[in-house]
Amino acid sequence: MDRTADQALMKEINKYIVLNRIRFQSPISRSQISAETGLNKATVSALTDELIREGLVLEVGQGRSRVGRRPIMLLFNANAGSVMGVELGVEYVRIVITDFAARVVYAVNHPIDKRAGAADVLEFLVTCIETALVKAPVTDYGVIGIGIGVPGLVDFRRGIVLRAPHLHWDNIPLKAMLESRLHKPVFVDNEANAGALGEKLYGAATHVSNLLYVSAGTGIGTAIVVGDELMRGADGVAGEFGHMSIDAHGDPCTCGNVGCWELYASERSLCSVYAKLTGETADFDTILQRYQASDPSAMQAFQMIGRYLGIGIVNLTNGLNPAMIILGNRLAEGGRMVTDAIQQAISARCLVSPYAKVAVQASALGRDACAIGSAALVLHDFFAGPRAKTTTRSIAGK
Repeated sequence: MDRTADQALMKEINKYIVLNRIRFQSPISRSQISAETGLNKATVSALTDELIREGLVLEVGQGRSRVGRRPIMLLFNANAGSVMGVELGVEYVRIVITDFAARVVYAVNHPIDKRAGAADVLEFLVTCIETALVKAPVTDYGVIGIGIGVPGLVDFRRGIVLRAPHLHWDNIPLKAMLESRLHKPVFVDNEANAGALGEKLYGAATHVSNLLYVSAGTGIGTAIVVGDELMRGADGVAGEFGHMSIDAHGDPCTCGNVGCWELYASERSLCSVYAKLTGETADFDTILQRYQASDPSAMQAFQMIGRYLGIGIVNLTNGLNPAMIILGNRLAEGGRMVTDAIQQAISARCLVSPYAKVAVQASALGRDACAIGSAALVLHDFFAGPRAKTTTRSIAGK
């Protein structure tokens, strides 16, 4: 690399340092950026002027100063563009469009036809995204990319769904297929990883460095954040604890194993428990409505599922020692009835709980945790600068 290219790269790196300082700390002054980053004032001034011309930064008036001239404050322009985040569930497609601060400006839910095959679901996903793109607000940068969370094993770097048992997908090059159809950058990750990132960056865990996220819906997915980094494992597929056996002689699972945790602590399990309690067959939405209306049987069913969730979570807590456990996906709608049952299981069974206080709570982002986390994949790439584009490391830290 020649000297000119080297200088251009350094300028670009410094520019993103300044931009992200403004992004996470605005309103902030040029002199404060200089003091905190070590960049000289002339460099900061030149770079902020460039960012203002690009529409990413705004000047918003004067700040306070004990002596001398009051500084002009800088504000990140979150309305400069939009991002799309998608959760591909087994029974639905959830889409959000956010601004550059991951604030939702549009959201929609599309049910998936249960009779649809793998190819039909893929085509339906494309149609849903194309329809939502039209709803995006008009901005200078437009929709800069699409992030998608998928329930299964995902090669994050290549954007390939290695296996999604509930969708009957194997080795689907989702990133390449969607980019060829939609002509926008696409990022694909496991839905639990996306949910954990949503909570870490914009939800309940912004102050937590070590986190266990449990996504409990049609199945169970887990994501682990350690030291502000998402644990992906040697091949990028860590966290499939939903398919650990908690009953060696249990029922067969779609993954090929038997007695998997998700067979006992999922939406289907909730429906089964409710049927045993009442003698009535009901779907998840019906049971949830009855739970919200304080129906005793529905409340008992959610509590029992919380206990089963707690059995698996105790094992993970013993091994991982997280500071916080966040329950996401649809079973989190059981709220305190479920999280209290999990907390009780930890208190009664967990080896490390007497020595380490573990907080358990439902997702702060609710049904949008995965979709917002998927949008965060796009935001990270856009704002990472030349040093860290498309990294497989965590985007949990700011």
